[in-house]
Amino acid sequence: MADDGIALYNNHKDSGWDTYLTPWQGISQTPNRQKQDASYGYIKPTKLNGYRIRVWMTRMNGESVGSERKVLSQGQEGFISQYAYERFGRVQVRMKLQNATATSVNVPAAGVWSPDSV
Repeated sequence: MADDGIALYNNHKDSGWDTYLTPWQGISQTPNRQKQDASYGYIKPTKLNGYRIRVWMTRMNGESVGSERKVLSQGQEGFISQYAYERFGRVQVRMKLQNATATSVNVPAAGVWSPDSV
């Protein structure tokens, strides 16, 4: 454990996600993973075809973890503050993904994420 209380060995290895962002504020999500410490969540969209994405973290069942919401562009890293570990301990979480650009088409999207960060 580091001096600041953050575990040195957490669940920060990136894993991929691949989805279609639907029009009219539909919500997609990443596969779930275990949150292992109080660090920020991490996400980086690598494919958005010029669109932008809104991201936030929830428990696997959709329950709020007090996550901030960020809007990201392709290639932009997002460190997402939330309180999953503080409220629930080690818990399964996922990132919610929403098209942040007004469109009437499905947008192919992909990237990487991790529930914890270094």
